[in-house]
Parts: sequence; C-alpha cells; structure tokens
Amino acid sequence: MNSIVENVPYLRVEDLSVEFRTRSGTVNALENISFSVDKGEMLGIVGESGSGKSVAVYTVMGILDTVGQVTKGAINVRGLDVLGASENDLQKMRGREASIIFQSPRTALNPIRKIGVQIADVLRRHANLKRADVRAAAIDALAKVRIPDPERRYDAYPFELSGGMCQRVMIAMALACDPKLLIADEPTTGLDVTTQATIMDLIKDISTSNGLSTVLITHDLGLAAEYCDRISVMHAGHIVETAPTAALFSNPRHPYTRKLIAATPTSTSDLRSIDSIPGNLPDLRGALPACRFSARCAQYEPRCDEAPLPRLQVTSVHSVSCWNAA
Repeated sequence: MNSIVENVPYLRVEDLSVEFRTRSGTVNALENISFSVDKGEMLGIVGESGSGKSVAVYTVMGILDTVGQVTKGAINVRGLDVLGASENDLQKMRGREASIIFQSPRTALNPIRKIGVQIADVLRRHANLKRADVRAAAIDALAKVRIPDPERRYDAYPFELSGGMCQRVMIAMALACDPKLLIADEPTTGLDVTTQATIMDLIKDISTSNGLSTVLITHDLGLAAEYCDRISVMHAGHIVETAPTAALFSNPRHPYTRKLIAATPTSTSDLRSIDSIPGNLPDLRGALPACRFSARCAQYEPRCDEAPLPRLQVTSVHSVSCWNAA
C-alpha cells in the first residue's frame, strides 16, 4: 500500500517518458523530463502549444488518456508513488493532496448541475464533514475565491456566470479540500486581459497565504515571469532549461529560451523589436534527433544530433540541456 508521508518534496518528477500509440504511429510526447516543486513555491512550465506541458501534469494527477503510456520514470506527490499507486490511492490523492484547475472552465464544469452542488460533490468525496455541513462548506469555498453573494451563486448554473466567474468556481473546487499541491493548466485561456490578471492575482494570493506548492502551465512567458518563482522551459517533450525566474531572463542559456524571450512582448517593446521562432514543432512520431529544436536552431551543428545531450549546471539552481549553451 502506498502512503503519503511528510518531509519530502511536494512534487518530484524524474526522467518521465510518455508515448501515445496511434494508428499513424507512436507519438513520443515526453522524453526524460524532470522537475520538482517545493513547499510554497510556484513553478512555471512554459512552451509552445503541443510541447507536452499538459501531458506532464495529467500524468502527475493520474488522469492521462487511456492511449497514453508511461514508458519510464517516477512521480512522487508528497511521498506517494503515483505510477505505482492503486486507483483507490489516486482517488484519495486527487482533491485532498493535489488538485488541478483545467484550462476551459465551461468545458470542465457540468452544464446541467448547479455550481454549488458540484463543489459539494468534491467535499462529500474527500472532506470529513457531516452531511448537514456540506452546503455551508461549499458556500465558504465560493466566498474564499471572492465570488459575490456566494449563497445565491451556489444555486447558479455555469451558463449564468461569466468566464471569469466560472474559472473562480473551478479554483473553489480545486481548493475545497485544502490540497497541498495546486496545478493550474492554462487557467487564463479565453479570458480578457483584465480578467486574466484578476484570476492570476487570486491564484497567487491563495497559494501564498496557504503555503501551497503550485505548478502554472502556460505558453505565456510574460505571465510566468510575473508570478512564478522558477521556470522550466519545454520544447517538443523535452525540458530544455530550468532556472529561477530572474536568472532565466537575465542569463538565458538555451537557444529556444532566448527565442521565446525575444518573441515575448513587453510594455516598452514595439512590433519591430519582437522576434519570431522559425519553423514548427517537429513531428513526434518515429525517430527523432537528440535535440528536438535542432532543425529550428541557428546554432545547429552535427553533434546536436548526438545523444545523450549534455546537462549543464550553470549554477546549483540553473540547468540547461544543450551542446551550445551560451
């Protein structure tokens, strides 16, 4: 039986590889990725759409699609061996120890059930509450994410709320049972800029006040720069660079990281100063070069196709996988 223990990193992923077997071939979605999150830390995982960010966190939560297969690696959530855990242990972990905010709240929420009832479902499953106390706890969860008039909103349906309010409901559901690890998978997708900032401020405030370990999945490097303590950069199923946020921006070492930063608008930049990243993500089916960025990289040389790629420790907290780390 797996058990959850204290005094270990809240989340540790080591050498994780995941593939999807499809009719058109095997997709090598993740290859030997490693990352960890300490107590009270917010880690950003950034990269283009299709780089494997969501696959990584779905695997952490034990909700990987049935066609996906973990071929290598280990995942530890507060002492629980996720890959070796029973379904019963995983169900206990979800909601109670680790929760996820999905990127599309209108899709994630059941459209024909009241939002308060959906939060109550989580509480009945994971919280040690008397039946009579569940409604009050669900209303309290709505109040904690600053939803106005939570008693009335308890009886609202998702279609009666704005996109921003639906995302607050998703956050309330994720935090209802006081988990220690929160995963936010593109939590601002489809929201206007003002609402995006409100939602991210809310996640950051709650994470800080509750001492949560938080993983923010985003393709927006600027968003990660504003809210995250550390950033891991993903490209085509590889984590190519990990560093504290300030170090990543002041001293980016991987060519892909430098391209991402150059392509990120700032408050002082104009369109002429914004760079672009040439080409597209490689087809992840079949044989792939050791460096999956090599076909897009201006610094390519033949050894870039040689495996394994070197893992350079720039500092004790800054690492990069590249033959030509600047």
